Order: sequence, then C-alpha cells, then structure tokens
Amino acid sequence: MMRTRLPIVLLGLAGACLTAAPARSEALRIALVIANARYSGMPELARCTASAALVRDALREKGFEIVERSDLGRGEFDGAIGALARRAAGSAPAFAALYYCGYALEFNGRSFLLPVSANLARDSDVLTQGIISKSVVDSLARVPESAGFVLLDAFQPPGASTNGVARLIEQIQPSRFAVIGAGNNGLGQGPTPASHAVRDQVAGSRVSLGRFVDGLRDQLAKDPPVATYVVPATGQPSYLAGAPAQPAPLPAPQPEPAQPVAVAVEHPPPPPVSTPAAPPPRQIIMVDEDHMSDQDRRQIQVALASMGYYSGRIDGIFGPETKAAIRRYQFEIKAELTGYLAAEQATKLLNSVR
Repeated sequence: MMRTRLPIVLLGLAGACLTAAPARSEALRIALVIANARYSGMPELARCTASAALVRDALREKGFEIVERSDLGRGEFDGAIGALARRAAGSAPAFAALYYCGYALEFNGRSFLLPVSANLARDSDVLTQGIISKSVVDSLARVPESAGFVLLDAFQPPGASTNGVARLIEQIQPSRFAVIGAGNNGLGQGPTPASHAVRDQVAGSRVSLGRFVDGLRDQLAKDPPVATYVVPATGQPSYLAGAPAQPAPLPAPQPEPAQPVAVAVEHPPPPPVSTPAAPPPRQIIMVDEDHMSDQDRRQIQVALASMGYYSGRIDGIFGPETKAAIRRYQFEIKAELTGYLAAEQATKLLNSVR
C-alpha cells in the first residue's frame, strides 16, 4: 500500500510547487494637467485650454487618475505640485505625469513658469513672481521608486527674445523622469502640436515611457514652429499603459535547523574598562527666518547646499532659489511647502547636517 501511494503524494507536491504565484496589480498612474490660459497682465492663451483637454482625455483613456487644474496663481501652483509628489510617494511605485501649458520665460540662464498672476514690468520681476522650472522637475524626480514624465508646453511672453524652456534642459540631471520642453511661438490655433503628439503616442495596448518619449520627439521634429528639448528617463523600463504584471516575490527558503555542536566551556575574559562616552554635541537652536541674522541665513544656505537642495550663492539672501530649496527640504520632511522656514524646521535642518 505504501509503494502505490508514495509516487502520488510526491507528484501532488511537485504540482503545488509549480503553481504560479499571483501577479501584482499595476502601479498607480496619476497625471496633473495644468492649463494657465487667463493671465492678468498678458494675452490669453486659449490654445492651452484646448491642449490640456486633449492631454487629459488621452491619459484618462489609458487609466490615469487625472488631477485637472487651470489658471493657477503662484501659491496654488506650488500646492498642486506638492500634492502630486505626495500622492505618488504615498503609492510608490507610481507612474506620475505632469503636463503644463502656459507662458515660460528665461532669465539669467534659468527657466521660469509663469502663474496667471504674473505681471512683469521687466524681465527681472520673474525672480519674485515666477516658479523655477527645475524645482518643479526636481520635486517629482525625488519621489522614491517612481517614474514618469514632465511635459512643459510653453509659450513666450510678448516681447521675450528667448524660448522659455531651452536652457532648462541643460540644467536637468537624468533621472527616472523624462523631461520634455516644447517651445511654441504662438502661431496656429487649437491644441498645440505637443498635445496632439501626446494623444498619438499613447495609442496602443502597451506603451513604454521610452517609446512614448522617442515618438513624441520624432513627431514634434516634423513641426518646424515647435522647438523641442528632451532629457530621456533612465533606470528600469516603465509604462504609461500595458505594464507587464510583476510576479509576487517567492517566499525566502527556510534554513535547516542547526545541529547541536559540543562546545568547550571557557571562562570569559574580564570585562574591559569602559571610558565615559563623550557628551553629545549641543543642539543648535534657531529662530524663524524673519528673525534670523545674516550669519544665520548663510548657515541655512550652507546646510541646504550640503544636502543637495541648493546650488546658488551663499549670500544670506533668501531669494527664489533659496525659497525653492526650502520647499524641497519641506517636501522631504513632509511639511507644508510654504518656502518659509519656521524655527522648528530651521533647528532640525542645521542639526541634521552636523
């Protein structure tokens, strides 16, 4: 009886071992679509409203969770970017997409996106009224285990002599996020070429990020009014649609029980003479930025630079670049992205780099 049953039992065990593990569900796909069309101090961009709708519908059809915003002021813009980054970080790994259509301006070698409240009497006003494009990209690129793309569909403000996104691409470091800058010269009507390209390149049952970006670049190269700048994504392949299911990880093999081993008993050596531990360094206590001295502000800039958030001058001036660095730090500590450094946050920042 035992001889007839044993092979059947072993065959059953083999079949159980070969059963496929359940596949994981697809990662979250979320897109923030921004149309800045009605500016207070510049001509209306009706094309942005139509372009954002085209991108929204194309991504929604591919299963993206859509967050649609329009005509954002400066604070609203920062808040929308921060909310997208937090949503992606809370569901990592995620695929996050940002589409922006509106004015962009280059000043002093840097690219700025313009909220609808911008009213520029001179180009230097963008330092206080604009949003540094690189900081927007960096906010998403720092989200762990996530990938995606940022598409800036930009128009030059009246009187501007340079494309607002050309120099941005020179400053972007490759990451899991692809960055595409499309510079429009204002000609034409209806949705922009970049929004048409998004709709065309998401067609198909499986769309990788690499294929999407390459197709977008090739399609826009055939449209001479559009200047296109691209930083491709790096890392593992990611997908806008049709991502292959990832198998669940196999359980770790259980170690065999250890066999008892005879061990000779020895008398332990006498304990070493302990020396008293050095006292911990005294904590630095900081005030909020309104009450900081010039030296305090320089210390803050040095700390932000040492953590990779700030690359500007150590001059004690909390200008737009320092404010953007503070928002990056606030994102890391999961605080509200105000760009204003409270006393508790300043204290934590300085003590974390000692």
